[in-house]
Amino acid sequence: MKVVATYHPSTSVLDSAKCTFGEDGSECLLVAKLNRVDVYAIRPDGLHHQTGIEIWGRVKAIRPVKTQCRTISVLVLTDHPEPELIFLSLTQSGTVLTVTERLSLFERSSRPAEFLHDVVVSPCAQYAVVSVYTARLRIVLLDAEGQYDRDIDASAMELNLLSIAFVGLNTLALLHIDYQQRLQLLARDISSSDFQLSPAASSLLPPFALPEDWFSVEEDPPRLVFVSPVEESGCDEFNGAVLVLGGRKILLYDLASEDVAARNRSKAERMDKKKRSADAEEASRAKQKEKEREKFKRKPRATVNWPWSAVAASCALDESNTKFLIGDMYGRLAMLHVDIAEGFSLTLVALGEASSPTSLTYLDNQVVYLGSHYGDSQLLRISQTPVSSLDAPTLPIPSSVPSIRPSEITAAGKRRAAHIVEGVVVNGLGSHLAELERFTNLAPTVDAVLVDIDNTGQKEIVTCSGGRNTGSLRAVRRGADFKEAAVIKGVAGVTKVWTLRRKYNDSEHTHIVVSTLNRTHLLRFEEARGSVISSLPESPSGFETSTCTISLSNIMRLTRKDSSLIYDEHSPLVVQVVPKGLLLLEYSLEAGGFVRKSELPLDKVKDRNLLPQALSGQEIVAADINASQIVLALKYGWMMQLTVMDGQFVPQRSRQFSDEISAVSCVPLSGKGFAKHTTSIAASFWKSDYVKIMRLHSLRDAASLPPDGLIAEVCRSERLPAAPRSLLLHTFITNEDDKGMYPYLLVGLVDGTVASFVYKDNTLLDMKLISVGVFPVSLHPAVVNGKGAVMACGNRGSVLAWEKERLLHSPLMIKASDVNAAAYLNTRAYPVSAVLVGVDSLVIGAVASFDKVHVRSVPLGYDSPRHIVHCPSWRAFAVACLRMVPARVSEADGEIFSSSVQLFNESTFEKIAQLNVKNSEEVTALHYLTVTLAGQVINFVCAGVTVYDCHEREPSQGRVILLQKSTGNNLSATQALAVTITANVDGCIYALTSVGNTIVAAVNSSLVVLRIEYANKSVSLHKVTVWNHNYLIMTLVSRGDLLLVGDALTSVSLVKLNESQVELVARDYGSLWPTSAQLLDEKSLIGANSDYNMFAFRLQKTELQNLLEREGFYFVGDIVNKFVPGSLGLSEVSADMPLRPQQLFFTATGQIGVIVNMNEELSLHMTSLQRNLSTYFERKEGVSHSRFRAPKNNWGRSDSEASSFGFLDGDLLERFLVLAEDPRALRRVMDGQSEPEKLTITPERIQRVLERLQSMH
Repeated sequence: MKVVATYHPSTSVLDSAKCTFGEDGSECLLVAKLNRVDVYAIRPDGLHHQTGIEIWGRVKAIRPVKTQCRTISVLVLTDHPEPELIFLSLTQSGTVLTVTERLSLFERSSRPAEFLHDVVVSPCAQYAVVSVYTARLRIVLLDAEGQYDRDIDASAMELNLLSIAFVGLNTLALLHIDYQQRLQLLARDISSSDFQLSPAASSLLPPFALPEDWFSVEEDPPRLVFVSPVEESGCDEFNGAVLVLGGRKILLYDLASEDVAARNRSKAERMDKKKRSADAEEASRAKQKEKEREKFKRKPRATVNWPWSAVAASCALDESNTKFLIGDMYGRLAMLHVDIAEGFSLTLVALGEASSPTSLTYLDNQVVYLGSHYGDSQLLRISQTPVSSLDAPTLPIPSSVPSIRPSEITAAGKRRAAHIVEGVVVNGLGSHLAELERFTNLAPTVDAVLVDIDNTGQKEIVTCSGGRNTGSLRAVRRGADFKEAAVIKGVAGVTKVWTLRRKYNDSEHTHIVVSTLNRTHLLRFEEARGSVISSLPESPSGFETSTCTISLSNIMRLTRKDSSLIYDEHSPLVVQVVPKGLLLLEYSLEAGGFVRKSELPLDKVKDRNLLPQALSGQEIVAADINASQIVLALKYGWMMQLTVMDGQFVPQRSRQFSDEISAVSCVPLSGKGFAKHTTSIAASFWKSDYVKIMRLHSLRDAASLPPDGLIAEVCRSERLPAAPRSLLLHTFITNEDDKGMYPYLLVGLVDGTVASFVYKDNTLLDMKLISVGVFPVSLHPAVVNGKGAVMACGNRGSVLAWEKERLLHSPLMIKASDVNAAAYLNTRAYPVSAVLVGVDSLVIGAVASFDKVHVRSVPLGYDSPRHIVHCPSWRAFAVACLRMVPARVSEADGEIFSSSVQLFNESTFEKIAQLNVKNSEEVTALHYLTVTLAGQVINFVCAGVTVYDCHEREPSQGRVILLQKSTGNNLSATQALAVTITANVDGCIYALTSVGNTIVAAVNSSLVVLRIEYANKSVSLHKVTVWNHNYLIMTLVSRGDLLLVGDALTSVSLVKLNESQVELVARDYGSLWPTSAQLLDEKSLIGANSDYNMFAFRLQKTELQNLLEREGFYFVGDIVNKFVPGSLGLSEVSADMPLRPQQLFFTATGQIGVIVNMNEELSLHMTSLQRNLSTYFERKEGVSHSRFRAPKNNWGRSDSEASSFGFLDGDLLERFLVLAEDPRALRRVMDGQSEPEKLTITPERIQRVLERLQSMH
């Protein structure tokens, strides 16, 4: 069974709207994404997320309903195949968003609307009109609170609606394409009795045709915007107007005044009377005259040129609806001013370029929210004066469109009085848009790769995202967010770092001590300038600086009074451990620093187990210090424990082991109140590669124990996969009681991994290995979000913390390439921070959040990335890009495209090479391969180039080219990538893969097999065979010699490449329309289709034939463009692994999901849990999860597939963790609806499984 879970939610913004509460005027912003609606409070310092709600459906539009109630009603329209109108209620505080009603709009026998899928609300907020099916409108009546009352089906004579808008309380303007393919605009009244559209056109806006050559209807339908009457306009006859946006011109048509409307009604009545005349000839003439009127093209009251591409979004900038913000497909924004007072005129003012908008919402004080699908959403401020790019035109305008400068507006207004119809376009210098905030968006993700660049096990995703004017590469990693505050340069060769306080119980640190291999250096924070650090001279600092330091720490002063010990928490003492002994230092206010109080060379140690001659030549190899104890590891396997009593070092216990000790740890495992000493210490050993836990027996028992019995072994770990380098006994504390303490033993290994053990009942349990790098790992206590954590440092840093009820690790997102050591730091200037040791510097900063998705953007502008491959040998990414040059609407030449292959450095994403193909060609496929020719390993990037001819219905020419990276110091970017081999093919190359030295290309309906050969000291590419058994191959994946073929018009098949022959293994003969697919292993595959479903097949072999048996079908709700094997989660290995991440998938709206494989036994329990959860939420929220996840097609759900199978909804299952806190809800889910539905798995085990699942995404 496969579990589908969300790693990164959809980020594409589909719609947005502003809500204003009637009582106090507070405002909020509603943002609609694919399956979610979020609410943001609008405040002077920006947008603040308040709440959100998940929508089980594909959100298409969102509309607030203006009422005078304390709550706001919000209508959410979802898309096909099963459209719904969902009613939400938002409280005045903006913190509670609930579903009050779900109105199904699904009609199995109706044809979905081709152009218009929208909902509009009447100005009086009494009803809403919904368009989702052809020739049908749904009129939904609203109550006083804007909630659902009842709904009525209304027939529409206009079949191909393009846009609708209310132009009065009961009048609806309709823009449509008639049966003669003419663009028609008219209005119809909605009857107040039966709520049907009037058969006759409204007298406010009689029907007339628009000039078709000004609009591009099929690609980007025009839209209607209502201009409401303005009381202060001075024009009594102005009854409102309609703007038609989306063509080469913006058109303004005013509504008829009361006198004109009366005449129009009179004409319509006379015409209707003649049409019903008993005289057949008169009725025929009337009908003929009516048809002639349909061809009538009414002259607009005002127009203005639109110099850019098709309009993508618009919004009003004032309540009077006389100023509008309009954006085109490429993010070029302009303000339209409708002047009613001085005669009808339109003025279009260019503002600047932003992301390609899907929605525009004016907030307040010249601030606009721009929601985008193709780029990052933005919060923009419109400035009256230019704020950037002051020397460039505000926006590019074709030479065929006349424009004026802002200084010429006054004169243009005088000229316009004589020519009232034609408006002016104002274009100055500089952009008037200032970005206030940016919201990261991965959509649309068309391709992606999963890479481990530095071989640390910390993988990252690189996606091809964006489009139009905001193409980009996005590098996605999950890690601890490190906020860098300061960098200390010139500190090279540091191996260890510590921070010191003046007194043991002080909260702030005053000094930093660093150690190299042969020196120790002391740094101090200046009191007067807390953020300034100065280096102290080596003498007379009190420290031993001529050698390396092994361990260093503040320590309590311990004194004996009578028979009891007194711990002084205000102690100014510090212990320094060096290879040849120990030093005791004390902070002196008079000296202004640390002074040496006493020292203990190794040859002066007096211990009953160590003879003086045994100490000769001895050396300390490892050490650890807690509040009152010091543990030393010496050569030849000796361990010694000491304390500081009355200002002197006092040896207390010692023992010799058979193996050399590599590390020790004596951190107390109890809570904060008992952290003065410990009775448990840990030691690791080089030769045997295991860890022992020892108990320190009381000194009072020394007489009854053997000489080394005071340090007794309690338990040992299983053998480690590599030698241990560091140790840390650490208790992760969530609260002060015993249930909130989780003692762990952490072991840093020399191969860059951390081994973790649960320490429970004097036993080390559940060993897990976590990869954090490739260098030996050191472990250091830290604080993250006020909770104890551990930093693991190898060649990169990582943070281990107790999150989601388990030990998790998160890579430390820091600019420094290597992190060798770390220490906790807390000062006034740098509170709750850490000091990290880099190659040649110290970095001070704080971990802001433990587990956060980090997205790094590499903007490409008008270059839209389409395909990406990772080239490890070149340490680069090869990216196929498509560049579109924007064109004006309905321009004869249209958009001009060009294509290229670009090479980016894998770490810095600096462009290092670019290969441009011809103007009529596009790079449609990309693949990286390594071949062995004549004993030499050669790396190629294979590109599929398609030749487009506007006169062809299907491409008939293409070529496969092999690219190599050229070497040389003086090569330009265009010279650094060279074409080595070219082979021509007959069609479009949709996909490429390779098997050994053989390249397989998906060309139109066939597989073309090409072989790379080496002869006569040259490389050539020869066609071997062609396999033509499909319609349109869009997906091609290889695993060994097995090929997965996805036909976009049918289904999937498995074929085998046998030398020069292609053999069919198995085929699915259904009709799935796959968009992407991936092999899971040699016998199973996963894929997704154009109906937003995910499917899985397994190869079944019988004596007669091989079959592809469908073993899973599941509704995702989005187009999946790519499957990538692997996982971005923790690199963790456990002996007990019922869950195993298999695949990542990427969707058109920016969602990243993970496919997790679950074993059979656990799958049965989780399937029952999903059934019970679905029933529980259906009764509570009124929506069926089973119905939502059931596979669908264009006509909705099939009766034969009433529910999904083979897949589990991980997001739904994880909601059990919230219900587990409610005993009543937990009991209902566990018991089900009957005895057979009762779960046999315990809630505790369910919680452990789901927490494990959470850690994988």
